[in-house]
Amino acid sequence: MPRLYLLLASLFVVGDLCAQSGEPRIRVQFRALSFEGALLGVGYLDGKEVRPLDLSSDCFTAEQSYAGPNPLRLVVREDAAGLPAAAPAVAHPAPSRMLALSQELETVQRRLATLSADARERGGRGKAGADKEIGLLKARSEALNQEMAALAQASTQPLPGNSAPPGAHAKPGARDGPAPAQAAVRPARPPHRPLASFAFPGDGRFLLLVHQTAGGTTVNAIDDREGAFPYGSMQFVNLTAGPVEVRFGAKTLALAAKAKGTLRPDAGNTRYAEGEIHARGDDGQLHLGYAMRVFQQDDVRTLYFLLPTEDGGHGVRLKGVEERRAVEPTPPPPGLPGEKPAAPLR
Repeated sequence: MPRLYLLLASLFVVGDLCAQSGEPRIRVQFRALSFEGALLGVGYLDGKEVRPLDLSSDCFTAEQSYAGPNPLRLVVREDAAGLPAAAPAVAHPAPSRMLALSQELETVQRRLATLSADARERGGRGKAGADKEIGLLKARSEALNQEMAALAQASTQPLPGNSAPPGAHAKPGARDGPAPAQAAVRPARPPHRPLASFAFPGDGRFLLLVHQTAGGTTVNAIDDREGAFPYGSMQFVNLTAGPVEVRFGAKTLALAAKAKGTLRPDAGNTRYAEGEIHARGDDGQLHLGYAMRVFQQDDVRTLYFLLPTEDGGHGVRLKGVEERRAVEPTPPPPGLPGEKPAAPLR
């Protein structure tokens, strides 16, 4: 009976704590993209951790798994503005901190390699704004290396309160026995400031688009569940002020302002397809605003943003982001580890 009472009491306590939090929970996978230029030093709150999430304007981040409060809160680390973070107060940093830094450094270096390869293919000249992004990436890479070196050096120092030199002996008469366990000190969350928040409509998989506007930073989401945006297709997001029509042969995709839709050309794999985008002019009629020729690949999907031209009218500008299907590793042939497969019979 006392055990049952304790069990019921603990259940009521847990229920009371959940009711007090009152914050909805979510379980999602997402990738993110900056709509206007690269955003470095960005992260998101995951419990007591700040997960790094440097945003590019040309490719999505690696997929993130998040299970926590809804909305998701994006932040900017104040120690990521090109300067290394201050040395942590504890001498032995948590391994998770070093792991987070190494993962962020890998993302930065991978993006640097992509931009450098693109510049080489263009004869030494990268895309517009690439030089600025490369400079920011190099500064961030240097800051990460410096912080990781500081953490590695700090991990070799003695713990606070244990300043006795190696080999020192206890005072005569000291009681033998194991030293009392030292309480683990959790590293403080890195200093940061809020950037934006986004409430997911439910569990699932999403693509997040981060916009920087005069009124602040906003986040929009595209449903990325299985089949919603398949490889081999194109998804168009109409950011013009009026309706548009995307035409590829007999296929037509009509989009109102701020609407989005998916279309797959009739061309076969590794074939070219001709398309047109028609926008409404001042006379109320649809006019050709953009002509495009795409190389169809079944393992590539492209997200296109339809933007108005600077001079107005019915012209349309395109901003495209391609994504190639990740190649799954080939399983090893059957047999024991290190054993060569048997030669076929002749």
